[in-house]
Amino acid sequence: MIPSYDLDKIRFATDKPTFDKAVDLYESGKVTEFKKHMAATAIMAVMRGEKLADKDKKTIDAPVCSGRLGELSKEEISDVKKSISKALKYIKSYIGPSKTWFAYQDSLSEGCNRLSVIVSELPVGKQTADILIKTLLKIDDKICRGGVDDSDGTVGGFVEETVIVLKEYAELEPKCAKSFSLLKNRETCFGWEEPLLGFIDKN
Repeated sequence: MIPSYDLDKIRFATDKPTFDKAVDLYESGKVTEFKKHMAATAIMAVMRGEKLADKDKKTIDAPVCSGRLGELSKEEISDVKKSISKALKYIKSYIGPSKTWFAYQDSLSEGCNRLSVIVSELPVGKQTADILIKTLLKIDDKICRGGVDDSDGTVGGFVEETVIVLKEYAELEPKCAKSFSLLKNRETCFGWEEPLLGFIDKN
């Protein structure tokens, strides 16, 4: 029977400690001894004993600045935007009954986990700063007007952490502050733009 999920689904929909444990069990060949470890069993179902690539074992709890100056090619920009669009689909409005609440929160977490990996792999530059600002504005619109219920603060936490990344961008490459002009005369849900607007006057 072919699984209805892939390795990315397991990686992004599972919290870091659980996923790391699952990888350890899988790589040590002990999945059969821990059949109740659902994540490890799921990895076995997908990989069928094949070796995991390093990138497939990597999980990130929050976005971080790569610290690497650079630019993306047109093809890379297109790929990044497609990946972001895919991740944003998990950050959706809550319209279900109360019994679907936890599944909904899991979807928000998965979306933020996917975005965190994307953000953390980007080179530092105005080009990528533009992409991140526009992504945050899309998320903000989802929260303010799109029906996203972020009661547990998962999405808001991602936004705040990405703002920290953008501040590091501006410190490493002052030209990145020009991207923050996209936030002028905009009122966000919880004022996350304010720390970034301060960089415009400095540059």
